Amino acid sequence: MPHRSSGRQWIGIDITHIAIGMIENRMREGYPKIHFETIGVPRDLASAERLAADDPHQFQQWVSWQIGGYPRDKKGGDKGIDGWFNYLAEGGRIEIGVISVKAGDIVNPNMVRDLGGVMERDKHRFGLFIMKSLPTKGMCEEAASHPTIETEFGRFPALQIVTLAELMHDHCPKLPPLISPVKKAARVETRKSHQPGAQGSLL
Repeated sequence: MPHRSSGRQWIGIDITHIAIGMIENRMREGYPKIHFETIGVPRDLASAERLAADDPHQFQQWVSWQIGGYPRDKKGGDKGIDGWFNYLAEGGRIEIGVISVKAGDIVNPNMVRDLGGVMERDKHRFGLFIMKSLPTKGMCEEAASHPTIETEFGRFPALQIVTLAELMHDHCPKLPPLISPVKKAARVETRKSHQPGAQGSLL
């Protein structure tokens, strides 16, 4: 991620989308006016589909960040849940919604039903089902069988299906205001380690 603000030039490197997404979020939160470029992440539908085919787990991580959530950091044992998102609830409370991501082309209503089951079991009011391919009629009917939730910010479907194509064309899920999944990073200039004289002389 090259950065050319204030005459500086530097680059950071990481291999996983969970780490890259976290770094991007922290940079945006700590430096609201920052401009940077991340190389090696999907930029269009075709490259997103390639990631889904080549590495479904990394695809799940990448998608979770794209919708404003945060991904699981381990494979397996997820019971259909690949990530979470924080949202603002009544009275200023922060609550958690669940994300299920399907990178393959073989999908069916049972997968949507499983997400609904996790929502009911763990008392999550909202769930997102993100998929690479198009949903079947049965999947849409299953999602529509869940209620619309009334909040102080409006009414929102409890369970929503969003396709990769919609996501790449900035079609965002209809949700209450999302809360950043990472802590606001301290500006480098304010850290003790970066104060004048903190690291001694290099001479």
